[in-house]
Amino acid sequence: MATANTLERIFSVDYKSKIQPIVSVCKWRRGFENTNSPQGVTIDNSTGDIYVADYGNNCVKVFDCNGKIMFKFGDEEGEGKMNCPYGLAICRDRILISQANNCILNYQVNGEFVSSIGKPGKGELEFYDPLGLTFDQSNGEVCICDSDNDRIQILSKELTYKTQFGQDNLRFPVDVKLTKEFIYILDRSNPCLHLYNYNLILHKNILSRGYGLQLMNLCFFYIDNSNNILITEYYSSSISIFNSQFDLIHKISIACPSGIAVDNRGRVIVVCEGVQMSKPGFSDKPESAINRADEFIEVEKYDDAIEVLFDVLRNKRHRDKVNEQSLLIIKFC
Repeated sequence: MATANTLERIFSVDYKSKIQPIVSVCKWRRGFENTNSPQGVTIDNSTGDIYVADYGNNCVKVFDCNGKIMFKFGDEEGEGKMNCPYGLAICRDRILISQANNCILNYQVNGEFVSSIGKPGKGELEFYDPLGLTFDQSNGEVCICDSDNDRIQILSKELTYKTQFGQDNLRFPVDVKLTKEFIYILDRSNPCLHLYNYNLILHKNILSRGYGLQLMNLCFFYIDNSNNILITEYYSSSISIFNSQFDLIHKISIACPSGIAVDNRGRVIVVCEGVQMSKPGFSDKPESAINRADEFIEVEKYDDAIEVLFDVLRNKRHRDKVNEQSLLIIKFC
């Protein structure tokens, strides 16, 4: 249970916007339990443990499925020391971490450092601002968003260079995921989701303007077992959920979301870089900005949209569609 002045940063959210903080700490920034600008999150499916890239504290923190912190790694001096970790990916007993000094760190999931891969540059096994990354669980290969080089690099199971692609289409890719058919790439500066086939040829672009994305600093995304696509949008403080036909089916409002994953229990695990502050006197009801977005009002003109908004604020027309737990979406026909 959250207490007054608790800062909440890691949440469990279901697909109907029910929220429950699973990690609540009593101070911000420093300390074993605290996080500072957390970014990526991934889950060890064999144990249910939650791994969070604690960007501001230069380490990875590991929580059990109930939110109890178990250990951290990467902030020790010497070889393997992290510098603003961002993306995380797990395959069996190893975890790869992208970070700000333009290399990829290779660890065991128990926090034991193994090796560092890459250096700054534009060549093979060189990176500028690597962000999201993912394993191909079938063969151990790794796809890495080499973001400022506008490309995806693919490494072998042994973490040697294999190939690269995307330079003709990508503009600052931030996250990548794999399905049986396609490689999905979230692009921030050319805001959309690209689909490449496994011949590394662009199949099509989806979820660009007009698909419900507010396109405000896209961060991470996740594809669940039903092929629903969940995308975090940092500045618009929302999570957009699309079905397998790429229709927007739900929108969740939550302050400054970054990393997102779904565990084996079907819980959406969301890491928030922004602060969710519990109000004194409401210790059992943390102030978490989660809203429903399943009510749409269609309008034809901009002036009509303004009128609808003012009517809602005046507690008049359309008020039946809006309450304190709802988010009104105005759709232009």
